[in-house]
Amino acid sequence: MEDGRLAEEVVATLTQAQAALPPAAPGAIATIRERYRRRRRQRAGLASAAVAILVLAVTLTGAELTRGRGLSPVPPANGGTATIRVWAITPPGQDSALRQLVDRYNRSAEADVELFTFGNDDYKEKLRTSVDSSDGPDVFVSWGGATLARLARAGRLADLAGPPAAVDRFLPSALAGGMVDGRQYGLPMSGTHPTVLFYNKDVFTRSGLTPPRSYADLLSLVDEFKSDGITPLALGGAQGWTELMYVMYLAERIGGPGTTADIVEGRPGAWSKPAVAQALLAAQDLAERGAFGDDFSSLGYDDGGAPRLLATGRAAMQLMGTWEYPTQLAQNPDFVLGGRLGWVPFPSMAGGAGNPADLVGIPAQYFSVTAASRHRETAIEFVRDVTADAYLDDLVTDGEVPPVTDAADRLRSTDHAGFAVSVHELVARAPSYSLAWDQALEPGTATRLNANLQRLFRSELTPEQFAAAMAGG
Repeated sequence: MEDGRLAEEVVATLTQAQAALPPAAPGAIATIRERYRRRRRQRAGLASAAVAILVLAVTLTGAELTRGRGLSPVPPANGGTATIRVWAITPPGQDSALRQLVDRYNRSAEADVELFTFGNDDYKEKLRTSVDSSDGPDVFVSWGGATLARLARAGRLADLAGPPAAVDRFLPSALAGGMVDGRQYGLPMSGTHPTVLFYNKDVFTRSGLTPPRSYADLLSLVDEFKSDGITPLALGGAQGWTELMYVMYLAERIGGPGTTADIVEGRPGAWSKPAVAQALLAAQDLAERGAFGDDFSSLGYDDGGAPRLLATGRAAMQLMGTWEYPTQLAQNPDFVLGGRLGWVPFPSMAGGAGNPADLVGIPAQYFSVTAASRHRETAIEFVRDVTADAYLDDLVTDGEVPPVTDAADRLRSTDHAGFAVSVHELVARAPSYSLAWDQALEPGTATRLNANLQRLFRSELTPEQFAAAMAGG
């Protein structure tokens, strides 16, 4: 029998006998692992593997192994390496920081990391159905929200709590998105992407106008730009999530972040609350008064249609996540490099309960570790590498704004420091930073939400009909 196989079978046998074992002394499991690691480094063939197994067997007589919190399976012996499967949504070509993290880990650790990337819709389905499958991941990326909470409460995720250094450098708003019932099940592994109002500086200068500070200002600008033959707000309405940004911000500005919490938690009456009703009515009013132009419902975002309107001056503004900046840089570089792209927070609402500094968007994407991973401790070690300076610097090089406390110092010397530092400052001072509803909700509900939003913006649903459709499931 191969010594790696022998090691795994012995530990499996010991695990099956866990009910008969007395409780472990504090720190016993950590001691076992450290003793095993020392033996693993010293082994030279089957004899050394047998010594390591004997140490485990003897020490385990004083240990208790419990579901989800016990000893991780033994790494392969005789020079073999554990293989950690990582699932991510980041498209190839836009994930260099992640790929460099994997490469560094593979060069320096006694483990191999295999990275698998997926498209948006396919990935949501895999997270729903395949996390616990035999070919599922050890580590996966999520947006937090309902998917993370469902998996955590079902006992399918490992608690990532550890040394303070593993979490202290992150902004609290980013950490909160990976927390479920007071436990940290996700660590931020991406830049932060709040939604802001982008605008074309040339268009505003020619019209003698300034960006809006209040919602009343925004409505006045809509009328001004319409009269000048300019689309006030570029909107890729062929995709419902672009319309959701207006409803989310309006609801939060009117009712405060508790409005989002009610919807995400599925509380009775959440969709018919006055703040949501007013937000739906205001969003539909924007569409009906021509704020988005005549053909917004057939205009796309992913194909560059809406960003192109903004860059060419045919539209004055666009509400979008801060990924709009690198999108414009890639698609319309002269627009960005010429200093003609501006941005401001979504305007305040007179009499609203929401703080004007509150944000909605994507606080971060998160690394999580499956509780069923055969190499759970090694996977957790890999995940905690997102706190390393090398990884954070790679994110900055990619044009991201890491959600860490010292981001401003990392960003000031970059080519696009003005934008990046301002985004960091918005996030750092935000009293509340809510995850976009279509990511916070279960995938089926999110799909229905985006489809109903398209009907709302086309005036095929009244706000009351929209709320009833969402509440009715």
